[in-house]
Amino acid sequence: MDAVEYQAKVEALAEDILTDKQLSVDYDRKRQENREALRILREQSQKAKPNSTQSTTAVNMGDFFIQLPLPKALKMMEDAQSELDKAIDDVRQRLKAKVKLLGELEGDERLASVAKAMDLKSVSGQELYGISRK
Repeated sequence: MDAVEYQAKVEALAEDILTDKQLSVDYDRKRQENREALRILREQSQKAKPNSTQSTTAVNMGDFFIQLPLPKALKMMEDAQSELDKAIDDVRQRLKAKVKLLGELEGDERLASVAKAMDLKSVSGQELYGISRK
């Protein structure tokens, strides 16, 4: 592989890494917005009386709003949250592999050690302390 091909490969990989980082930030921002919406919906559902107008909420679906029952809106938001969690995990796994490959291509020990550190798995509160959600 000549120097130009090598440099093009490294640059393309670095660009992919930056794109994945931005995607991870965007997904995380969306996940935080969903958390806020879930908290508000949960508070509303605790205060709402069954079969009243308070037991529904307006949900933004792109360009318009839809009136939905609170339990259905909660279920939709929880499903969206789990999909975002999966998407974030996918992006992070891809990012780890790309950073490791970049470190190998450049022969950079620092990047290789960062990639190894990124391979560490996070432990949930439930696994660590036996905490469960209600």
